[in-house]
Amino acid sequence: MNIDWSKIGIAFAAAAFAGCIAYFGQPYIHDNSQAIGVMVTVFSVLAGFLIAIIAIVGDPALLPPGTWRAAEIERSQVKQRLARHKWLFVTYLLTLGVIFLSLLIEQHFPTFSLWLERVFLFLGTFAFILSLRLPSALMRAQMDRIDMVIEHRRGQATHQNSN
Repeated sequence: MNIDWSKIGIAFAAAAFAGCIAYFGQPYIHDNSQAIGVMVTVFSVLAGFLIAIIAIVGDPALLPPGTWRAAEIERSQVKQRLARHKWLFVTYLLTLGVIFLSLLIEQHFPTFSLWLERVFLFLGTFAFILSLRLPSALMRAQMDRIDMVIEHRRGQATHQNSN
């Protein structure tokens, strides 16, 4: 298994930054229904957008033309991308779930609700930072597929010209 240390470093940096935001930003989110509404809207939209990306990235019709071996190599890369997108989607849902739970219990358990505010600020900030890479990841996946189709057509043209 190939470990991408730069992605791990980015995740740790995002988590550290999200922790600071959660700790110091909690007073700004407390009793701020507009800010909470914005978070719910943003993560609902991001979740829908991510489902669309998962559908595009996982579409078997986009496997490279050619042998089954070429498709097998691409499958492992697609599987890794889909796993990352799945965990980001889960983080979006966790953020929304913790916001909902916080709103449900704030009247009866105010101290616990404060901690849940920190948790959803952490999750939201962390997920948002990681989401900044989504457009580039989608573009890279599409460009890789275009490059594979071009190479396949180039190979076919070379084969036809040699006959």
